[in-house]
Amino acid sequence: MATAKTSKVSAATVEPQVLGGARQYEFQAARPKQMPCRVCGSKGATERSDRLCWVCQHLKFSAWREAPAQDSPSD
Repeated sequence: MATAKTSKVSAATVEPQVLGGARQYEFQAARPKQMPCRVCGSKGATERSDRLCWVCQHLKFSAWREAPAQDSPSD
């Protein structure tokens, strides 16, 4: 019966300047303001997404891809 050996691994440390810079960036980063979606009303839309939540935004893109196929003349 084999037993698991535990190895001593030294933990890598991050330099204090790098860690401090990362913390400062995280707390100062401007997050986009969330608002209700203009189609379904769920919260999570942003100004960058045309005030659409991610579901409505993907549905919009799908409709755009299918629109030229529907407009093509049938034989």
